[in-house]
Amino acid sequence: MAEPPASSRRKSRTRLLTIDGSSPERHASWLELFFDLVFVLAVSRVAMILAQNKDVYGFLKYTALFIPLWWLWIGYTFFADRFESEELTYRILMFTGMLAVAALSLTLDGSFSVAGDPAFVICYSLVSLILAALYARSAFYVPLARAYTLQFTLGLSATVVLLVSSLAIASRVRYAVWAAAFILQLATPFFNRRETRAIPFDFTHIPERLGLFTIIVLGEAVIATANGAGNVAWNISTITAATLGFAIAACIWWMNFEFVEDSGIKTRSLVPRFIYLYGHCLIVGSIVVLGIGIEYAIKEISESHLHAPTLWLLGGGTAVCLGAITMVRMVSGVCKLLIVRGATIAVSLIFVFAGQFFPPLVTLCSFFLIFVAGVWLEARYGDERPREEIAQLVACEHEEMATIFQPRSVDGCEECIKNNYKWVHLRLCLTCGHVGCCDSSVHKHATKHFHKEQHPLMASLEEGEHWSWCYVDERFVPLAHRIGKVRIEHLELQESKGA
Repeated sequence: MAEPPASSRRKSRTRLLTIDGSSPERHASWLELFFDLVFVLAVSRVAMILAQNKDVYGFLKYTALFIPLWWLWIGYTFFADRFESEELTYRILMFTGMLAVAALSLTLDGSFSVAGDPAFVICYSLVSLILAALYARSAFYVPLARAYTLQFTLGLSATVVLLVSSLAIASRVRYAVWAAAFILQLATPFFNRRETRAIPFDFTHIPERLGLFTIIVLGEAVIATANGAGNVAWNISTITAATLGFAIAACIWWMNFEFVEDSGIKTRSLVPRFIYLYGHCLIVGSIVVLGIGIEYAIKEISESHLHAPTLWLLGGGTAVCLGAITMVRMVSGVCKLLIVRGATIAVSLIFVFAGQFFPPLVTLCSFFLIFVAGVWLEARYGDERPREEIAQLVACEHEEMATIFQPRSVDGCEECIKNNYKWVHLRLCLTCGHVGCCDSSVHKHATKHFHKEQHPLMASLEEGEHWSWCYVDERFVPLAHRIGKVRIEHLELQESKGA
């Protein structure tokens, strides 16, 4: 059988996707969309817990389950952003992860109970272990990202150890161990802050993935509205309430996709990145809460006023949603209406108590007007600056020192050849053409060359890789020319000097 072409093999192999400056703009793959649809099953099951238990216990259980689930989705999403491939092994592991997520969804209702805890822990641990296996596999095949991937492999594995060991502990202490395990998961990206900052992600792909997931959850809110309308007799009041519920979902879509900037996640600082990510966690979580609140508001539309739990769902969901959008906009530096947003959040919370003195339709209409006011004020007085496209890899100030793109050794690492050493991958100094071995090799001659000569820029000599690294700034930078070709501008400069 004929061997597939080299370009096809390079496309399907495990590699770090986000350092090739020549890569086109990425969009969500069909496999990622399939994963989202399976994961939404878990979100629906968590929402069902809150819908069936509108008390403090139900809300705490919803929160305690939703945040770890969100982290798992973020973990798989960022892994796919950097290491997605068309390999059979990768797809099998992702399908296995989806199956584990589906099984986890069925155990959520029984969690935080003596009978249901073992099934929940086993399924959650399985989803985490599959993600750890994906990272471990990338650590093996992508030495460049080994330090980055190993921190997630170790962090996820340690989380699983804590969760499984908690099953041998009494239930009161067990949940404290769960809290420690989930905090460990949340802290994993900070184990090696340098690598987390250095390994880039796709600036167009990640915001799109978050947007797609938000749309799916908005669809769940619309389904909740439809369920509420389907369980009551249709009349002017119920039809108006259902219309207002859909209109609130439309306003949330408008605010989220028209006014929420994504520049916060494109910075090199980790704090704005994680505020952006966990801000979206709050946005998505509040959408679920609002959907349940609207469902119950429609069911209670014929009563004298909405029940207190329903008012808390509506008012709390509105306040958290608006607060999270404000937080995301603040880290992007474009939130000018801070006082107005604070006032709308305060009004949302006031209606939690004031709503007991108004008919349900008036209360629901008031929450709708709060969102309409937010959309109108943002469109009328908000920052209208055009959205800037921020390059994924930005050139450093040492770019003019990258004048040599042709290796002076064609046999391998210069020092390793002299001493009969072995190497993993080869790197090229863009200042003098020195060829050295990478940091995953035993002797790290490329880095030693930098410390000796202070030549800042180094590029990969591996087939199919087109990136360079700045030792001074400690980040990836664009590689404008393919290795093996001499820079034309440099030749012209030399010729002009000779003339």
